[in-house]
Amino acid sequence: MMKAPLSVRIVLLVLVTSGILVGGMLATVYQLMVSDYEALVAERETAVIKRVASELELSNQKRLLGLEAFATRLVNDDGQLLDDDALQSLLQRSSVASELFPDGLLVLDADATAIAESQYAPGRLGANYADRPHFQRARQTQQAVISEPILGRTTGLPLLSYLQPIVAESGDLIGYAGGLLNLANTPLVDTGSVIESDSSTVTLIIDPQHRLFVSMQERFDRPEPLPDEGADALVDAALSLSPAGSIVEYQQESYLVASRQLDSPGWIILRALPYSEAIAPAQASFRHFLLIALIAMTIVGLAGAWIARSLTQPIERITRRIEHMADNARFDSGFQEKGGPEVTALAHAMNRLANERKAADMAIYKAERFLSSVLESASEVSIIATDTTGIITAFNKGAENMLGYSHQEMVGKQTPAILHLKEEVDARSAQLTTELGYCVEGFRVFVEKAEQRGSEKREWIYVHKDGHQIPVSMVVTVMRDSAGEINGYVGIAENITERKRADKIKNEFISTVNHELRTPLTSISGALGLMVGGNVGELPEKAQTLLTTAHRNSKRLTHLINDLLDIEKIAEGKLHFDMQVHAVMPLLEQALEANQHYGSNRGITLSLAGNGSNALINVDNQRFMQIMANLLSNAIKFSPQGGEVTLAVETTSNKVSISVIDSGPGIANAFRKQIFQRFAQADASDSRAKEGTGLGLAITRELVEHMGGRIDFESTEGNGSRFFFELPLVQAAEQDTWQLEGITDHQEAPRILVVEDDKDVAKLLSIMLNDAGYQVDTASTGAEALNRLKQTHYDLISLDLMLPDTDGLDIIRLLRQQPDTADIPIVVVSAKMEQGRLAINGDATNIDWLAKPIDQQRLIGIVQQQLSDKYEHRPRVLHIEDDSDLHEVVCAMAGDHFSFEAAYTVQEARTRLKQGAFDVVLLDIGLPDGSGWDLVADIRACQPGAKLVILSGADMTQQQHGQVEAVLLKSRLSKETLINGINARIQSFRSTKQPPTNPAS
Repeated sequence: MMKAPLSVRIVLLVLVTSGILVGGMLATVYQLMVSDYEALVAERETAVIKRVASELELSNQKRLLGLEAFATRLVNDDGQLLDDDALQSLLQRSSVASELFPDGLLVLDADATAIAESQYAPGRLGANYADRPHFQRARQTQQAVISEPILGRTTGLPLLSYLQPIVAESGDLIGYAGGLLNLANTPLVDTGSVIESDSSTVTLIIDPQHRLFVSMQERFDRPEPLPDEGADALVDAALSLSPAGSIVEYQQESYLVASRQLDSPGWIILRALPYSEAIAPAQASFRHFLLIALIAMTIVGLAGAWIARSLTQPIERITRRIEHMADNARFDSGFQEKGGPEVTALAHAMNRLANERKAADMAIYKAERFLSSVLESASEVSIIATDTTGIITAFNKGAENMLGYSHQEMVGKQTPAILHLKEEVDARSAQLTTELGYCVEGFRVFVEKAEQRGSEKREWIYVHKDGHQIPVSMVVTVMRDSAGEINGYVGIAENITERKRADKIKNEFISTVNHELRTPLTSISGALGLMVGGNVGELPEKAQTLLTTAHRNSKRLTHLINDLLDIEKIAEGKLHFDMQVHAVMPLLEQALEANQHYGSNRGITLSLAGNGSNALINVDNQRFMQIMANLLSNAIKFSPQGGEVTLAVETTSNKVSISVIDSGPGIANAFRKQIFQRFAQADASDSRAKEGTGLGLAITRELVEHMGGRIDFESTEGNGSRFFFELPLVQAAEQDTWQLEGITDHQEAPRILVVEDDKDVAKLLSIMLNDAGYQVDTASTGAEALNRLKQTHYDLISLDLMLPDTDGLDIIRLLRQQPDTADIPIVVVSAKMEQGRLAINGDATNIDWLAKPIDQQRLIGIVQQQLSDKYEHRPRVLHIEDDSDLHEVVCAMAGDHFSFEAAYTVQEARTRLKQGAFDVVLLDIGLPDGSGWDLVADIRACQPGAKLVILSGADMTQQQHGQVEAVLLKSRLSKETLINGINARIQSFRSTKQPPTNPAS
C-alpha cells in the first residue's frame, strides 16, 4: 500500500484520472477525425465517379438515339434498304449521326456484310462481321447494342461499335446501321473534362467482362488486357467493387479507393487517392487538439492539489483524535461538534455511532435468541442452512426429526449431498447443464436457480440416516449480507409423503373414470345419437321421445364428467391447447348454431350482434367452443321463457370483446365474489333448481386466461347479466401467415396448378376451375411452375406446351422422373395438342389432352375424372379397442365412408398390422393386455403410410400429441367429429406427400 498522505493521493488520483480521460479522448478524437476525413474523401471521389457515369450514360443514350434516327433514313417506302449508291450518298452527307460518330458510320446488310461507309477504310466494304459477339446479340434481341472495346478487323484501331438493327414491318431483319468510335482519338469518357486533374490521384476505367483497360493514365492505341489477379492491387480492388473508403496497398503505399460499376456498358471506374494525403488535414487538426489537452490537464492538476489540501487538513486532525481513542481502548461520544461543516458532521456522526452501538448490540442479541427459538420450534419442517461452499451451518430440530441426523453430526462437517440420491442429483445436473448452456454440478445443482431467481421450489427425495427415502417439497432461498453479497443458502423442506399417496389415489380414480366410465358412456351416447338421428330407421313416437330424453341426459352426464376432469387437469397444468389462428365470426356463428337447439327447447331466442368480420384470434378451436357453450348455456338456463340471449362482438385496435347478454334475474351482490369459483352456485331457489355442477364458469375463466385473455361480468339484480371476455387480436403480419396457412392446410377442395403464359387464358382457366369448386394457382413460365411444385402440393396440373422458357413436354418428362410428382394427373391444354401427343409417344401416363379453344364442360369433366380416379378407393381403418360395443357404435357412425376392422387386444392388433394395409389406425390407450402406446412403434414399422389417430377417454400430453396425427376424445365424440377427424388424415397422395403442419387436433 502507498504510504503517501491522503492529499497527495487525491492529487495523483486527479492527475491519473484526467490523464486517462484526456488520453481516451485523444485516441477517440483522432479516430473520429480520421474516419470523418476518410468518409469525406470517399464521398468526394464517389461523386466524381457518379459524374463520370452520368456523362457516359448520357453520351451512350445520345449516340444510340442518333443512330436509331439515322437507321430510319436507310429504308425506302417499300420497307427495304436503299441501294448501295443511295446509301453511300446518304453517308457522305452531314448529319447528327455523323457528328456523334466522328470515326465513321457503316451500313451492313442482313448477313452483317458492310455495304456502305462514311469514311473509307481499305478492305472494309464487303467484310463480314457476323462472327462478332455484338452482331450476334443484336440479331438475337433485334435491339440496339454497344460492343466491348475491339480492334477493327480492317483498320486495326481500338474501336467501340454501336449497332442498330433495321427491322421491317413484318419483323424480319433487313440490315444494320453502325457507328464507330476510335478510342485512340475519341475516348468514350473524357477524364480530362469530367475528372479534375490531380497528379496524385489514380483513375482507372476497366471493362471487367473482357478484362480490358478502357482508360488508363497514359494514352493507348489498342485495348490493353488487365494484369493477372494479384499483380495490380488497384485493378483487383476495382474488379471486386471495393466499398467507398476501402484502403488498398499499391506500390508500397496505401490508397483510399472508391469504385462504381456503370449500368451501361458495364465498365468499372476506380479513383485512388494516397492515404497520407487523404488524412493529412485530420493529423494537423489533431496536433492542435493535443496541445490544448495538455494545457488543460496541467491546470486541472494544480487545482486538484489546492482542493485536496483544503479538504484533508481538518480530517487529519479528527483522525489523530480517533487514533488516540483507539490507543486507550475507549469509544465514547466526546467529540467536539465545532469547526467547518465537514468536521462538525463527522464529529456528530461519531457521537451517534457510539450511542447507537449499544442499542445495536442489544438488538442483535435479541434477534439471535428469537431465531434460535423459531428454528427449534419448527419440529415438522426441515430447515438447513449452508455457507457459499455448501458446508452446513444450521440444522434445526425438524431436520433432526425428519432425517435422523443430529445437529452435532452435520453442522460444519457435511454438505446436503449426503441427504440426496446421487442419481437424482446427476439427473438434475444434466438438466440444468442442457438448459443453461454451461456445466452445473455438485452443490451448484441445489442453488443455481435460486441465485438467478432469488428462490427455487422443487420436489426432491431426502434419504434418512437409516436409508429409507422421504419425498419432500423444498424451497431454497439465497441469504445475503448487508452489502448484498451472497453469504449462504437456506433450504426449507416439507415431508409430502401423504400428499403423494393422496395424488396416487386421485390419479387411480381419474384413470378409472376415464376408462371404465367414459368408454361405455361413449357407446351409450353414440348409439342413442344414431337412433335419435334416424340412422336405424323410423321409430314410434313414444320410443323417439324416450330415446331423446335418454340421449339428452347421457350428454349431461358426459358434460359433468368432462367438467370434473377438465378442472383437475387445469389444476395440474396438464390441459392441452392446440393454438391456431381463426376468424372470430365463423367461430361465433358455429357456437350460436350449436346452442340453437338448446335455446329452442326452452323458448329462448339467440341472436348475433356486432361486426368482427376482419378480426383474427389465436385460440384452441375446441376450447373456444367450450367457453361459448358454457356462457350460452348459462344464459339460456337463467333467461325466462320466451326471453332473448344476445351474443355481441366488438373489436378495437388490439383486442376483441365477446359478450353474452341474457334477460335473467341477474346476480345477487352477495354472490359476485364467488361467481368464478369452483362449485359456486347461487342459493336462490330458482337458481338451485337449474341443472349444473357449478364448474362451468370456473373452467371458462381458466380457459380464457390460458389463451391470453381475461373474463368478467356486469349484472344488475333483476335486469339480466352480461358476461364478456377479451382476447388479443392477431396483428397484420400474422394475418398474412394465417391466410397462407389457411390455403395450404385447411382447405378441403383439391388444388390445381395452371401453367399458361397467356394471362387472359390463365385467368379464364382460373375462373372456370374456381367456379367448379377447385383451388387454383397460376404460373406463367416453366421455371415458376417447377418452383411452385417444390413448395406446394397440387392434385392436378393444367399445362400449356408452348412456354416462353421451356417446352411443356420437357416439364412432363421431368415430373414423371421424380417420385414426388410422378403420380400427379396432368391435363395438357394447348393449341399444339396433337403434336405434343405424338412427341410424348406414350412415354408418360396419367395425361389427358385438351385442345384450344377451351371447352369448359370438357375441361371440368376431365378434371373431375382425373381426381375421382385418384381418390376412388374406400379407406381401410383398423380400430384397436377393447370395448366391442363402442366399436359397433363407431362403425355405425362412420356408415359407408370407411371399411373397418377391429382388434380387441395388443396381441391381436400386432397380428392384424402384419396381415394387411390400412389407411388409418384408430387406437385406444387402455387395452386389457397392455397400453396402446406400446403399439405405436409396431404401427410405424408395419404401416408406414397409415395415419395414427388416438380415440381415448383421457387427454394427451403435448409430447404424446406430437407422436400421432390426431387425438379424438371419447367424451366429445360425434358422427361429424369422427368422420372429419379420420377424413382429415386420409388424402392418399396429399397426406403421404405433404403431412399436415399441425397434426394434433
